Amino acid sequence: MRVGARRILVTPSGARKGFMAPGDMVLCDLDGQPVRGERGRPSSEVAMHVAVYRHRPDVNAVVHAHPPYAVAHTLAGISLAEPLMPEVYCELGEILTLPYTTPGTHEVPDAVAAAIGGHDVLLLERHGSLTTGPTLMRAYDRLEILEHTARISHLARTLAPGQVRTMSAAELHALSFVCG
Repeated sequence: MRVGARRILVTPSGARKGFMAPGDMVLCDLDGQPVRGERGRPSSEVAMHVAVYRHRPDVNAVVHAHPPYAVAHTLAGISLAEPLMPEVYCELGEILTLPYTTPGTHEVPDAVAAAIGGHDVLLLERHGSLTTGPTLMRAYDRLEILEHTARISHLARTLAPGQVRTMSAAELHALSFVCG
């Protein structure tokens, strides 16, 4: 997450996230380089986070995760871009899935930079998700909503294969007045 105008806090490389303390985070500059005195090494995906901060000044937090139902949709070739539920459409907007890029390479931040301008949530095919927000909790909440949506999508597609209907253009138009 952003810390002031020129710094970000990043998860350390190889960290067991459930066992981290606040002091384990790595303070980096906006190029993803640890500031002088930092002892940790930032995540190998720091460039992906930096790409978001460079292209979205309104974003103060980025959460990259590997939610199983959402990632399973990318493996199955099932897009979550078509809205299924009004609340999800209002909170997440279009859930774009980016084509596969090799983790830890420049391909990932390049793809993210090209897509993040109009999206708060991205799925990375075979890799994970990226959610953003003005606060860390908002970015995390978007991750939770994404995974919950993917789980509902999975259940609906299991219960009624080939019959799941996305929201129509008319429904989305009417909803646009409610969402703002």
